[in-house]
Amino acid sequence: MSEDRTPLVLPFRALVSRAEWDRLTAYRLQTYLPGAALLTQGDPGTHVLALESGLVKVVRVDRDGRRRLLAFRGAGDIVGEMAVQCGGTRTASVWAMSMCKAAVVFAEDFRRLLQCSELAGRLAVMASHRLWEQTEIHDGAVHERLALTLLRLVDSSDKRDPSGRRAPTFSLTRDDLAQHLNVGRKAVSKALEELGADTVEAGKCRITVVNEDNLRRLVRGRDSA
Repeated sequence: MSEDRTPLVLPFRALVSRAEWDRLTAYRLQTYLPGAALLTQGDPGTHVLALESGLVKVVRVDRDGRRRLLAFRGAGDIVGEMAVQCGGTRTASVWAMSMCKAAVVFAEDFRRLLQCSELAGRLAVMASHRLWEQTEIHDGAVHERLALTLLRLVDSSDKRDPSGRRAPTFSLTRDDLAQHLNVGRKAVSKALEELGADTVEAGKCRITVVNEDNLRRLVRGRDSA
């Protein structure tokens, strides 16, 4: 019996028409190397980025210096829209986890697009889905939440190996995962052991999903419990 491959992420591109997405990505494309900052916390909201390719992480540093990895975003998503809509400064930084390309949509153009299309309603749907994602990732046992996180990364990634299959290796440390799950580093190491080397391989700065189906079975069991 085939595994359920229903995606666990809902990029903005999936919420809008092809024409609307094409309008968003018709602006100048910018390339970002792995490790580069696409957006910086505290900067004014001058533009929105529509991700054409690559994978990014959204990181906030609190006033006490605590670092929180809030979310991952992939091709077909947008980042930076909150500061543009609210007219404030950016509440988090966005870092490239792989080579990324994004269309740079300046604030004035983005607001005009919102007025002339159904994008405003789609943004509200996206915001609701992102809130649900953040709530769900903090519910359940650590190894189950880790499995959910890794599956979301797989579904967000557009990387392929030479044969065309998805190549789910991510530039992530145990500390990154601990910040995302709001647990200690030791809890992440224990969760990786529970998932097993036949499902996930963890290096010093790399996480590789060896068996995606094992993760999906675990997440399905979690959701039906």
